[in-house]
Amino acid sequence: MKRFFVNILLFALPFPGILLVADYLLSKEAARSNYRPIESWYDLMHGNIDADVIIMGNSRAWVQYHPMILDSILGVSTYNIGMEGSAVNRQVHKYNLFRKHNRKPKVILQNIDLFSFDYIVGLEREQFLPYFWDSSMREEFLSSEPFTFWEKYIPLHRYHIIQMKNLISRGPRSLTKGYQGMDREWDGSKYQQISELTFVPNDTTVRIFEEYLSETRAESIKVVFVVAPCYIGTTHKIVNLAELQAFYQNLADKYDIPILDYSHMDICNDTTFFYNAMHLNKRGAELFSDSLANDIKKLGVLNKGL
Repeated sequence: MKRFFVNILLFALPFPGILLVADYLLSKEAARSNYRPIESWYDLMHGNIDADVIIMGNSRAWVQYHPMILDSILGVSTYNIGMEGSAVNRQVHKYNLFRKHNRKPKVILQNIDLFSFDYIVGLEREQFLPYFWDSSMREEFLSSEPFTFWEKYIPLHRYHIIQMKNLISRGPRSLTKGYQGMDREWDGSKYQQISELTFVPNDTTVRIFEEYLSETRAESIKVVFVVAPCYIGTTHKIVNLAELQAFYQNLADKYDIPILDYSHMDICNDTTFFYNAMHLNKRGAELFSDSLANDIKKLGVLNKGL
């Protein structure tokens, strides 16, 4: 009987090592997936972003700011690291990883809006799965994202949250320098369901953002606040719009940051340029990006050192 248990133990001992190796190899392969949430990390985590200008924000960044248009007008390299459904708390964590793996930019275009100062975690958490082996990813995200003990520490277990077809998806990538234009028509169904909107900044998110602004200023990186277009009816539903505007103006004054506000751009009155009340479609994004690039040129924030 004793020999039986010894044999079982000897058989089982290599098993954790095998799982770890399998996890590592699967993670390396998964990082190459063209499933959009995972794909959005590849260039960033592999040091492939060589950009003078980066775009920060939530989904209103990655579907509305077209890097190729900014590149062509400004004569620089631009990259979009916008993050779906993410307030500033998540955006700053992603920026910290960007800085760890890529060179310092000259300018950050920081999208700001009604939802920037919520505190949001958990959405599309499958995007982090291939990078559990990276200590910086664990430091930035895994302490705050809703992963269980088993998902964090048991090899392979976390992959239960993603469909295999997305994990091994290959083919043409959906993003262009982090951006994806949306060929979609207006759908106002959710807009019609909302009677009013209120800006309520989260204290933790505010603290994270101010630390980020202090760090960028210390590194001589110029930040520009950008209020991207949304359908004008959405702006009218914000019950404390003056409070929202004052909040951002106070931050802008404190850190010497210019604000470019496109909330009353002509396209804001026409649903032709939107696929919902908060997001421009591809046509609208291209018009907005053209205007933004020309206004950035007028600001002169890229003149120094070029």
